[in-house]
Amino acid sequence: MKKISLLVLCLTIFVSAGYSQKTIEWINIAEVESHIEKDGKDAKRVFVDCYTDWCGWCKRMEKDTFADALIAELMNHYFYNVKFDAESKEAVMFGGKEYKNPNPKKRGSAHELASYLLNNRLAYPSFSVLNPDLNIATIIPSYFPPQDFEPIVVFLGGKYDLQYTFEDFKKVYEKKIKPDVMKEIEKANKKK
Repeated sequence: MKKISLLVLCLTIFVSAGYSQKTIEWINIAEVESHIEKDGKDAKRVFVDCYTDWCGWCKRMEKDTFADALIAELMNHYFYNVKFDAESKEAVMFGGKEYKNPNPKKRGSAHELASYLLNNRLAYPSFSVLNPDLNIATIIPSYFPPQDFEPIVVFLGGKYDLQYTFEDFKKVYEKKIKPDVMKEIEKANKKK
């Protein structure tokens, strides 16, 4: 009996360790254009998490949603993922333009790039999804638990927004689209 218990414990630890190792591959905003250029016609969309250090819902999004292994798998498959501090003090070159924080010494001062990415709707957390040409595809405000965020990631990452409304997509996601997405990801992982 002790051997079986020990085996179950070892298997549980092994499976948990493998499952928890899937994390979102975050890159710096300055790296986006080189990734797009390198991937050429196969370039992905860009997902930008605009957050602040003081935002409790941002921290919860990080802990609950971005830490979820399936969300990480989907995000890495579909996007170049960027975390951007919306109150950053550093100047940033993006899309051939320099963006700055106009009041870097003032607490709560929004960075110009955050203002651009969120169309001046500075609520956190908020996410901007960009096409490979760096034009904004959409802006998504709010916290989402993993089960609600999953269809959003696939809808935007898989560019289903070009053929469905989100409401219609959600109706067919679980039965029609998710199985194919999971096969696609599995196939892509085997190539790595």
